[in-house]
Amino acid sequence: MNLKKSLIIIAIAVIYALFIGYGIEVFHDSPKSEEFCPNVYNILNQEDCVAAGGTWRPQYCENGVATDSRDIGASGNAEGSEAKAIKPSPVPVSTFGYCETKSSCYEDFALVMSNHNKIVFIVAAIFGILAVVAGMILKKEGVNDGFVAGGIILILYGTIRYWQHANDILKFVLLGIVLSVLIWIGYKKLDSRQSKK
Repeated sequence: MNLKKSLIIIAIAVIYALFIGYGIEVFHDSPKSEEFCPNVYNILNQEDCVAAGGTWRPQYCENGVATDSRDIGASGNAEGSEAKAIKPSPVPVSTFGYCETKSSCYEDFALVMSNHNKIVFIVAAIFGILAVVAGMILKKEGVNDGFVAGGIILILYGTIRYWQHANDILKFVLLGIVLSVLIWIGYKKLDSRQSKK
């Protein structure tokens, strides 16, 4: 196989996979995390935090002395001399603190992303199989190999996108299908090339 034919195969395979992958995103856009989990980390008071959909975390208090929650480690203790001690005042301790995103928003986002990845997998698998079949039917050498390679790339792309959401049985079935398709392609290609010699 000469260099020109190899470049054509690679170009068709990559562009076909990119074309279908981008097409999926055009017609079924990926969900954005900002739509589910607003950025509330710069909000410095409880009212604005709650209004923005965040959860207000009041500052910790040790021995009657309020310590800025932004200077407290994960253990809940002040971190050395850098912790800012605030003198007790009539202002409630809960006024000081920080705003964080509600954990439920990440669960909602993960659910929507899982559904999107399922659609990506189904569409990529369909177009990947169609490309492999088209590559086996086409007689023009170089073009048919490009379609077969593009179909395999597309099937792998869809599988990778949905892999983390699939259960063990589905993963086993997917791997079995992909292995069967690859073996079938190998036999078909080897047979056709041997018959030409």
